[in-house]
Amino acid sequence: MQPPITADTILQNRYRITRTLGQGGFGRTYLAQDQRRFNELCAIKELIATAMGGYAWEKAKELFQREAAILYQIQHPQVPQFRERFEQEQRLFLVQDYVAGKTYRTLLDERKATESTFTEQEVLQLMRSLLPVLEHIHNRGIIHRDISPDNIILREADQLPVLIDFGVVKELATKLKSPDNTIPATTVGKYGYAPSEQMQTGRTYPSSDLYALAVTAIVLLTGKEPQDLFDEHQLTWNWQRLVTVNPQFASVLNRMLSQKVGDRYQNAADVLQALQSPQQANVSTSNVSNVQTVAVGRRPEQAQPSAPNKPAQVIPQQSSRSLLDNPLAVFAITILSLL
Repeated sequence: MQPPITADTILQNRYRITRTLGQGGFGRTYLAQDQRRFNELCAIKELIATAMGGYAWEKAKELFQREAAILYQIQHPQVPQFRERFEQEQRLFLVQDYVAGKTYRTLLDERKATESTFTEQEVLQLMRSLLPVLEHIHNRGIIHRDISPDNIILREADQLPVLIDFGVVKELATKLKSPDNTIPATTVGKYGYAPSEQMQTGRTYPSSDLYALAVTAIVLLTGKEPQDLFDEHQLTWNWQRLVTVNPQFASVLNRMLSQKVGDRYQNAADVLQALQSPQQANVSTSNVSNVQTVAVGRRPEQAQPSAPNKPAQVIPQQSSRSLLDNPLAVFAITILSLL
């Protein structure tokens, strides 16, 4: 493996490396300044390919270009914009927008330090904000494959959750390790969050992402890790004993967590519709449906009570009708006047 790129190194005569943001088995992520865009910050991902000789390198570049084209298709304000791909000194790079903010893993750790977790309203709002993002990418045939609190950032600029680190990048990295498929590829997905079909066979569906989103939801609600919530002997999730939520919301989450692909919701739009049902509306605050007002940082005791329902405000529209507006009443009055 090649060593990390040092700070102040300039790539492509354009990107000045500031520091390393993270490193894993699939590669590294750097924070850089784009000198052609007024030193705007961006994230540069370096993909590690161990097979670099002759045909292997050419095949790696072919796969790199193809997968980069997939990322380029994603045009959504809650997904970091893909900017470009390039190679330099037999290194492969992807450039994306940099998202300033904290991951939900960091936010959850901060909550747990004060013996609290995310509220039901906060998790519901997070799901309602991310489901349209999943619908957008799924409609383009793209599966994220790696949804977890680590891969969702609460963006500082507008307090919206942003989906980062698509598994397609990790899959590309595994292919680059062995472009001729002589080495078995590593399964893409996080243990505990990815469903069985993804971990066992590598197959993924839109419902695979929905499963991972539901696991993320119950982790944020309970403050427990998936392995503490899942019974491997019974193949069931035992999260409801730790937290009380609206039964309708629990029902939606449990269906998303079904072990069988066919038993889950098949698309994000169906989940959104289920969350907007009359029963689910009972747990909503007045601004939950507005994704522009994510209140993840708010402690439960700071939540403002919603205004009481006032059905009497609707009734006057019927009671204010005059007697003469009723045809039967007019008929009765006419008959009486003739007697």
